[in-house]
Amino acid sequence: MRKRGTLTLRREDGRIVAEEVTVASSIPARTIGLIGRRSMPAGKGIVLRPSFSIHTAFMRFPIDVIFLDQDLVVLKIAAGLRPSRTSSCRGAREVVELAAGECERRGLSVGDRVAWASFVPPGPGGATAGTGLQRRHGARVLVASDDARFTKLARFLLEGKGFDAEAVAPDRLAEAVDADDEIAAVVLDANLAVAETLGIANATRTQRPEVPIVVVAEPAAVKRAPAGVRIYDKWDETDDVIAAVERVIAENAPLPEDASGDDDESLEAEVDDSL
Repeated sequence: MRKRGTLTLRREDGRIVAEEVTVASSIPARTIGLIGRRSMPAGKGIVLRPSFSIHTAFMRFPIDVIFLDQDLVVLKIAAGLRPSRTSSCRGAREVVELAAGECERRGLSVGDRVAWASFVPPGPGGATAGTGLQRRHGARVLVASDDARFTKLARFLLEGKGFDAEAVAPDRLAEAVDADDEIAAVVLDANLAVAETLGIANATRTQRPEVPIVVVAEPAAVKRAPAGVRIYDKWDETDDVIAAVERVIAENAPLPEDASGDDDESLEAEVDDSL
C-alpha cells in the first residue's frame, strides 16, 4: 500500500532523484525536520513546503539540501551541509533534504527542473502493476488547472505515458473541448472550488458527453466532495489520476475497423502492451 504524504522526486527527463520523500507541510513538521534521526538512507528524503531556509541544529549527520522555486527549478544545492549550520535561498518555495552525496550521485545540478509524483512501492504491489490496461500513443489529454505547479506535474506524467498533454484554463474548458474533436480525456483541477468545478464539468459534458473527465482537488476539498463523486487528491494520488486517464481512454477507444472478436493481432498493432 502506498504511504500517504510520500512522494517521488524525478527530473523532467524521468530520472529519479529520490524514490521516497516525506512531505512536511505543517509548522511542527517543518520545524522538526530530520531532528532525532540517526541517518538518512539513500533514496529517501523530506520536503519542507513552503520554505526557503533550513537549519541543521541538533542533527547528527550531513545532508544535501535542494532549494526549488515555484516552477520546480533547482535554484541552489547545499551539498554535504553539516550539523549546526543554516542555509537559505531567495525565491525558493520548497526545500528538499536528502542524504549527503545524493545530488552528485543522481546527477542533479542547479538549473535542472524536477517534478513530483506519488510514491508507488516497488514490485507487484505497485499501483500500476497487473492493471492490464491498454492505451494509445498520442491520445490528447487536456489539463484544466489554474495551478501552474500541478499543470506542469500532470503534463510531465501524462507525456511520460505517451499522451499528448495540453493545458487550458478551467473557464475555457467547455469551449476548448467543443472546438477539438481529438480530445480523448480531461484532467480538471477543482483546487478548492469543488462546486464551481463540477458546474464546469457538467457544462463540458453537455458539449461533448463522450469525453471523460477526471476531477482532482486539494486535499481539503476532496474531503468535501459530494457523495458518489470521485475526486482525486491532486498531490497524493497522482499515480491514480494517470491510471484513471489510461483506463477511461482505453474504455472509450474504438477498435480498428478490421478488428474481429477472433483476431487480436490488429488490435495489438494499435495499442501498447499492458502496463
